[in-house]
Amino acid sequence: MYRQLLEQHIEVNAQREPAVQELKEPEKTAPISEKEQVKAQMEKHTVVEKPGKISEKKSTSSEKENASPSDPIAQKIIDETSRLSDRQRDILQKTFTTIEQDCVRNGLKIFVRLFAEYPRYKLIWPQFRAIPDSSLMNAVELRRHASVYLKGLGRIIESMRDEEELRKSMSRIALAHIKWNVQRNHVIHMIEPVLEVVKECNGYQLDEETRQAWTVLYQVIANLIEVFRCRALNE
Repeated sequence: MYRQLLEQHIEVNAQREPAVQELKEPEKTAPISEKEQVKAQMEKHTVVEKPGKISEKKSTSSEKENASPSDPIAQKIIDETSRLSDRQRDILQKTFTTIEQDCVRNGLKIFVRLFAEYPRYKLIWPQFRAIPDSSLMNAVELRRHASVYLKGLGRIIESMRDEEELRKSMSRIALAHIKWNVQRNHVIHMIEPVLEVVKECNGYQLDEETRQAWTVLYQVIANLIEVFRCRALNE
């Protein structure tokens, strides 16, 4: 192999500099030139070979990480987001338009109703624990969280027509809730407060189709939280 590399190297140089080749004395310079070139080729090959192997390993590892069939988490995300039909995605986008017009107010309504029904849920978030229930509605901490919550929900709604982006948005939301020890049932119990706000923001109209669309969305989020929670516990 080294001999072939050397011959190719000499042939290329001969084509580029024919005049120089004619002036050289082969019997004196050729043996030295050949040894030096072989040595250079061997050194070059040795330097390149190691990075090549490392690069190959990285590529293989990356391919394994990104391959959906071998990644059960990725497959579960696909299975869950696929539950939302095109019709349901249209409904979610349409009904959310009026909700996002006042993120803080509508987010507050959701959390106040959730905490009214499940008072202990307030303890999930450390920033709410010291706030009396009577002051919670006007607390800066809750107003800030309500705004962030609805904006995060908005990113999910906006990505409804981009399957890959939807999966990423869903995964980000699920992962963000794990650190607060938010569990599946916490999200499921939020469905009714959300539906009440959806109804209020859309002319107090809430048909069964709209109810089902929002219910499926929150079921998907709840299920993904559980998927990531199980993975975290097993790691």
